[in-house]
Amino acid sequence: MEARGRRAAMGLFDRWRKPSPPPRRLLSYQVANLQGRGTRDYQEDSFAFANALDVTEIRRRGLLAIVADGMGGLRDGRLVSQTCVAGLLSTFSTLEPKADLPDQLRRWVEETNQTLFRQFQGEGGTTLAACLCFQEALWWISVGDSGLYLLRDGGLFRLNVEQNYLTQLRLEAIRAGRLDPTVGLDDPDGPRLSAFLGMEQVDAPDRSLRPLPLQDGDTLLLCSDGISGVLDEAELRDCLEQDSAEGACGRLEAAIRGQARVYQDNYTALVIKCGY
Repeated sequence: MEARGRRAAMGLFDRWRKPSPPPRRLLSYQVANLQGRGTRDYQEDSFAFANALDVTEIRRRGLLAIVADGMGGLRDGRLVSQTCVAGLLSTFSTLEPKADLPDQLRRWVEETNQTLFRQFQGEGGTTLAACLCFQEALWWISVGDSGLYLLRDGGLFRLNVEQNYLTQLRLEAIRAGRLDPTVGLDDPDGPRLSAFLGMEQVDAPDRSLRPLPLQDGDTLLLCSDGISGVLDEAELRDCLEQDSAEGACGRLEAAIRGQARVYQDNYTALVIKCGY
């Protein structure tokens, strides 16, 4: 009788026990890429994803995306951008998830820049836009004018700053108290880069210092200026609003080709769709 009573009491306790909460859902990432030569004779852009197809590694170390635009006015643009991407992929393998992520990204870029400067002796250069999606947050770093955009709830936001002479002129005007949106627009040196990888020293890469939480429905775009310098924000937003990453790349391709420019630079885009 006593044993039966204990079993009955335990059964009653089980009925009162709160059910276990469902396992927490984690964001997944759908990725796609687009690249074209435009009207140029050579392709000097390079790109890469790391861990894009490995869910376990994404959980452990994150998803890394890289775009590098080799500078055609300098030597070996294609080789420089390829070397840049390879260097970052190599250093990514050393990522320490519990350490300071912004500092690690900065050190990776500094090491890659030193490699490029030694190998090409200051005669080659490339831009860089790189982002790390880790633990449902975004970290990024960039040098030069390659773009990083976030589409969220219908709004398109450029997350990084173009490091060129035009940006410098506008910042100097603001510091001097002049709020004039036309500053530098007629300066032929406006698009000239103020920073790029391959210089003797890159003092201030543009980067995130805090994580930007990612949400269900977010879309990220990394691109060379063959896209960001050709399509305006409304056109970019329209392309990125497609349901899939592949669909967004298809719309970007159609939009670039639709411009039918006599001079179309190399163009590269990486699209990341975030969702449950």
